[in-house]
Amino acid sequence: MKVTREGKWWIGEVEGVRGAATEATRLADLEIEVRDLLGGLLDMDDDAFELTWDMSAVLGPEGQAMWEKYLTERAELAEYRARFEADRAATVRLLHDAGVSVRDSAALVELSHQRVSQLLNS
Repeated sequence: MKVTREGKWWIGEVEGVRGAATEATRLADLEIEVRDLLGGLLDMDDDAFELTWDMSAVLGPEGQAMWEKYLTERAELAEYRARFEADRAATVRLLHDAGVSVRDSAALVELSHQRVSQLLNS
């Protein structure tokens, strides 16, 4: 979706789909508007398709590249965090199963003993 700005309006245009252009006063509302429009034009559910944002008309090519880099890094961070949390829970469980007390486990993984108890009970 190509995004441009005209005065107070954010414009979203989907290339290759005739009539697929809409506007919103808030950028946060633009995706909803575009999905609603495409759903009607293509007779599909609003969430049945992926939208890729092209903000280069607003941000310039360097800004677009930086924004895309940020989005990639954010997704990678979320994946890393999920792995970290799973590994942390597994480590706490391993310590518990090895007979290490909750308080000693807390010291080893640098969490409160309350958090270690939560992890063991989840």
